[in-house]
Amino acid sequence: MSRFSFVGMALLAIAATATAQEATDSQKSAEPITATYLITGLHCPPCTRTVESSLRRVEGIQSVKIDWRTKNARVEFDESVLPAQKVAQLIAGTRHMMGSNMQYGGWLALDVPDLKDDVSANKVKEVLSKVIGVKRVIAYPARHSVGIAFNADGELTSQELIETLGDAGIEAKNF
Repeated sequence: MSRFSFVGMALLAIAATATAQEATDSQKSAEPITATYLITGLHCPPCTRTVESSLRRVEGIQSVKIDWRTKNARVEFDESVLPAQKVAQLIAGTRHMMGSNMQYGGWLALDVPDLKDDVSANKVKEVLSKVIGVKRVIAYPARHSVGIAFNADGELTSQELIETLGDAGIEAKNF
Protein backbone atom coordinates (compact mmCIF):
# COMPACT_ATOMS: atom_id res chain seq x y z
CA MET A 1 0.00 0.00 0.00
CA SER A 2 1.41 3.35 -0.98
CA ARG A 3 1.87 6.08 1.56
CA PHE A 4 -0.73 8.19 -0.31
CA SER A 5 -3.34 5.42 -0.02
CA PHE A 6 -2.68 5.05 3.71
CA VAL A 7 -3.03 8.82 4.31
CA GLY A 8 -6.14 8.95 2.14
CA MET A 9 -7.71 6.08 4.11
CA ALA A 10 -6.83 7.76 7.40
CA LEU A 11 -8.43 11.01 6.24
CA LEU A 12 -11.55 9.14 5.16
CA ALA A 13 -11.75 7.48 8.60
CA ILE A 14 -11.38 10.84 10.34
CA ALA A 15 -14.07 12.37 8.10
CA ALA A 16 -16.42 9.45 8.77
CA THR A 17 -15.88 9.79 12.53
CA ALA A 18 -16.52 13.55 12.37
CA THR A 19 -19.68 13.01 10.31
CA ALA A 20 -20.96 10.43 12.79
CA GLN A 21 -20.23 12.80 15.69
CA GLU A 22 -22.06 15.66 13.90
CA ALA A 23 -25.08 13.41 13.38
CA THR A 24 -25.08 12.47 17.06
CA ASP A 25 -24.71 16.11 18.11
CA SER A 26 -27.59 17.21 15.89
CA GLN A 27 -29.86 14.59 17.47
CA LYS A 28 -29.25 16.04 20.93
CA SER A 29 -31.81 18.63 21.90
CA ALA A 30 -30.77 22.16 22.63
CA GLU A 31 -30.97 23.71 26.05
CA PRO A 32 -34.56 24.62 26.81
CA ILE A 33 -35.52 28.27 26.79
CA THR A 34 -38.09 30.02 28.92
CA ALA A 35 -40.37 32.45 27.16
CA THR A 36 -43.36 34.50 28.21
CA TYR A 37 -46.60 34.52 26.26
CA LEU A 38 -49.52 36.86 26.83
CA ILE A 39 -52.58 34.60 26.71
CA THR A 40 -55.75 36.17 25.32
CA GLY A 41 -59.21 34.69 25.75
CA LEU A 42 -58.80 33.72 29.43
CA HIS A 43 -62.16 34.32 31.06
CA CYS A 44 -61.78 32.48 34.35
CA PRO A 45 -59.14 30.66 36.41
CA PRO A 46 -60.14 27.24 35.01
CA CYS A 47 -59.19 28.55 31.55
CA THR A 48 -55.58 28.72 32.75
CA ARG A 49 -55.68 25.02 33.66
CA THR A 50 -57.17 24.18 30.26
CA VAL A 51 -54.32 25.87 28.38
CA GLU A 52 -51.67 24.55 30.79
CA SER A 53 -52.83 20.94 30.47
CA SER A 54 -53.08 21.26 26.68
CA LEU A 55 -49.48 22.49 26.41
CA ARG A 56 -48.04 20.01 28.92
CA ARG A 57 -48.96 17.13 26.61
CA VAL A 58 -46.80 18.47 23.78
CA GLU A 59 -43.36 17.03 23.05
CA GLY A 60 -40.71 19.69 23.59
CA ILE A 61 -42.51 21.54 26.38
CA GLN A 62 -40.90 20.96 29.78
CA SER A 63 -43.11 23.21 31.88
CA VAL A 64 -45.86 25.79 31.67
CA LYS A 65 -47.37 28.06 34.29
CA ILE A 66 -50.07 30.64 33.56
CA ASP A 67 -50.76 33.48 35.98
CA TRP A 68 -54.48 34.25 35.90
CA ARG A 69 -54.00 37.83 37.15
CA THR A 70 -51.44 38.89 34.54
CA LYS A 71 -52.59 36.50 31.78
CA ASN A 72 -48.91 35.63 31.26
CA ALA A 73 -47.68 32.11 30.59
CA ARG A 74 -44.10 31.12 31.40
CA VAL A 75 -43.27 28.27 29.06
CA GLU A 76 -40.04 26.29 29.17
CA PHE A 77 -39.47 24.44 25.92
CA ASP A 78 -36.89 23.15 23.48
CA GLU A 79 -36.94 25.39 20.41
CA SER A 80 -35.07 22.78 18.36
CA VAL A 81 -38.18 20.60 18.73
CA LEU A 82 -40.86 23.26 19.03
CA PRO A 83 -40.30 26.81 17.74
CA ALA A 84 -41.87 29.79 19.54
CA GLN A 85 -44.34 30.29 16.69
CA LYS A 86 -45.60 26.70 17.10
CA VAL A 87 -46.16 27.28 20.83
CA ALA A 88 -48.37 30.26 19.94
CA GLN A 89 -50.22 28.09 17.41
CA LEU A 90 -50.76 25.41 20.06
CA ILE A 91 -52.20 27.99 22.44
CA ALA A 92 -54.56 29.22 19.71
CA GLY A 93 -55.49 25.63 18.87
CA THR A 94 -56.50 24.74 22.43
CA ARG A 95 -60.24 24.10 22.64
CA HIS A 96 -61.85 26.89 24.64
CA MET A 97 -63.90 25.97 27.69
CA MET A 98 -66.69 28.32 26.63
CA GLY A 99 -67.25 26.65 23.26
CA SER A 100 -66.09 26.84 19.67
CA ASN A 101 -67.07 30.47 19.23
CA MET A 102 -64.34 31.46 21.73
CA GLN A 103 -60.61 31.21 21.18
CA TYR A 104 -57.34 31.52 23.08
CA GLY A 105 -54.36 33.34 21.64
CA GLY A 106 -50.66 33.50 22.49
CA TRP A 107 -48.44 36.53 21.94
CA LEU A 108 -44.70 36.05 22.46
CA ALA A 109 -43.26 38.75 24.73
CA LEU A 110 -39.68 39.94 24.33
CA ASP A 111 -37.73 42.14 26.71
CA VAL A 112 -36.29 45.11 24.78
CA PRO A 113 -34.38 47.30 27.28
CA ASP A 114 -33.94 50.27 24.91
CA LEU A 115 -37.63 50.40 23.98
CA LYS A 116 -38.50 53.53 25.94
CA ASP A 117 -40.56 55.83 23.74
CA ASP A 118 -42.56 56.06 20.51
CA VAL A 119 -39.43 56.50 18.37
CA SER A 120 -37.76 53.33 19.63
CA ALA A 121 -41.12 51.50 19.59
CA ASN A 122 -41.63 52.37 15.92
CA LYS A 123 -38.14 51.08 15.04
CA VAL A 124 -38.75 47.76 16.82
CA LYS A 125 -42.17 47.36 15.21
CA GLU A 126 -40.75 48.19 11.77
CA VAL A 127 -37.98 45.59 12.07
CA LEU A 128 -40.19 42.79 13.38
CA SER A 129 -43.08 43.51 11.00
CA LYS A 130 -40.81 42.64 8.07
CA VAL A 131 -40.16 39.12 9.38
CA ILE A 132 -42.12 36.51 7.47
CA GLY A 133 -44.43 34.80 9.93
CA VAL A 134 -45.02 37.83 12.13
CA LYS A 135 -48.64 38.95 11.97
CA ARG A 136 -48.68 41.89 14.37
CA VAL A 137 -46.36 43.68 16.79
CA ILE A 138 -47.37 45.78 19.77
CA ALA A 139 -44.77 47.79 21.68
CA TYR A 140 -45.02 48.59 25.38
CA PRO A 141 -42.48 51.38 26.02
CA ALA A 142 -43.38 51.71 29.71
CA ARG A 143 -42.52 48.01 30.18
CA HIS A 144 -39.59 47.97 27.72
CA SER A 145 -41.20 45.06 25.92
CA VAL A 146 -42.89 43.98 22.74
CA GLY A 147 -45.68 41.51 22.02
CA ILE A 148 -45.57 39.47 18.83
CA ALA A 149 -48.53 37.72 17.24
CA PHE A 150 -47.68 35.11 14.62
CA ASN A 151 -49.34 33.99 11.42
CA ALA A 152 -51.18 30.68 11.58
CA ASP A 153 -48.35 28.75 9.97
CA GLY A 154 -44.57 28.88 10.18
CA GLU A 155 -41.76 27.94 12.50
CA LEU A 156 -40.12 31.13 13.73
CA THR A 157 -38.03 30.80 16.85
CA SER A 158 -37.65 33.45 19.50
CA GLN A 159 -33.91 33.33 18.79
CA GLU A 160 -34.52 34.29 15.15
CA LEU A 161 -36.54 37.31 16.27
CA ILE A 162 -33.91 38.28 18.83
CA GLU A 163 -31.16 37.98 16.19
CA THR A 164 -33.19 40.04 13.70
CA LEU A 165 -33.49 42.81 16.26
CA GLY A 166 -29.79 42.44 17.10
CA ASP A 167 -28.88 42.84 13.42
CA ALA A 168 -30.76 46.15 13.54
CA GLY A 169 -28.78 47.23 16.63
CA ILE A 170 -31.62 46.52 19.06
CA GLU A 171 -30.93 44.34 22.10
CA ALA A 172 -33.69 41.88 23.00
CA LYS A 173 -34.14 38.69 24.99
CA ASN A 174 -36.85 36.35 26.19
CA PHE A 175 -38.57 37.24 29.44
